[in-house]
Amino acid sequence: MTTLLTVLSVLLAWALLGVLLVGLLLVTKSLQSIRHWFEKTTVGLRAVEHQTRDLAVRGAVLAASMRDAIDALDALSQRRPEHSRD
Repeated sequence: MTTLLTVLSVLLAWALLGVLLVGLLLVTKSLQSIRHWFEKTTVGLRAVEHQTRDLAVRGAVLAASMRDAIDALDALSQRRPEHSRD
């Protein structure tokens, strides 16, 4: 009887280890899929960062150009004679 219980205990221990191994492999596969998605996201974010690195400088140039254009239009509107309709 003791031998039978020992054999059953060993078989159940191996079965438990097998189930744990299968579960671990499934979790590993899911984590690898998530890792692949994160790698793609990281590459995309780096591309966006690279493309927008000088955006602040370009924005400042655009703002200065717009101020110059507004000043020029304001000067033109003050020089223009008023047309009155009779």
